[in-house]
Amino acid sequence: MSATLRDRIAGSALLAVALVWIVLVYQTIPPNQGTEVGPRGFPLFFGIVLAALSLLLLAQSFRARPEAADEESGPALPGEITAVILTIAGFVAYGMLLEPFGFMPTTAFIVAVILYFVLRVRSLLLIGSMAIGLSLGCYLVFGKLLGTYLPPGQIITIYF
Repeated sequence: MSATLRDRIAGSALLAVALVWIVLVYQTIPPNQGTEVGPRGFPLFFGIVLAALSLLLLAQSFRARPEAADEESGPALPGEITAVILTIAGFVAYGMLLEPFGFMPTTAFIVAVILYFVLRVRSLLLIGSMAIGLSLGCYLVFGKLLGTYLPPGQIITIYF
């Protein structure tokens, strides 16, 4: 499959996801009654950004040079396929572990697992600092600054 065809397929699929996301945001999340950004603001913003980026990808795929469009790219390497499968498995595990263990421990664990097994980072200091820093940073931004509900966990509960 050529890179141009792959970009067109990915751009079309992402545009479809973005449009469905935007429609679902409008149908399910109530608007704010005041002048501030309400609960619909951030999800709607993310959907619009995804739609814009997918349109940009589509536009660039149609502007590609003809000789570059005819080049065939080789098949995906086994390491790339394994990385994709492990990343998807990590996201599934994250969704399953989020309710029993809570946001902070689950986020730190999944970040550490993906860094070690998918990205092959072997520095324990880097893995630990990234896992704790990312989970703490997301907790402070989303939980404290934006007031988003983050599950506390049923087995492990961490209060700040």
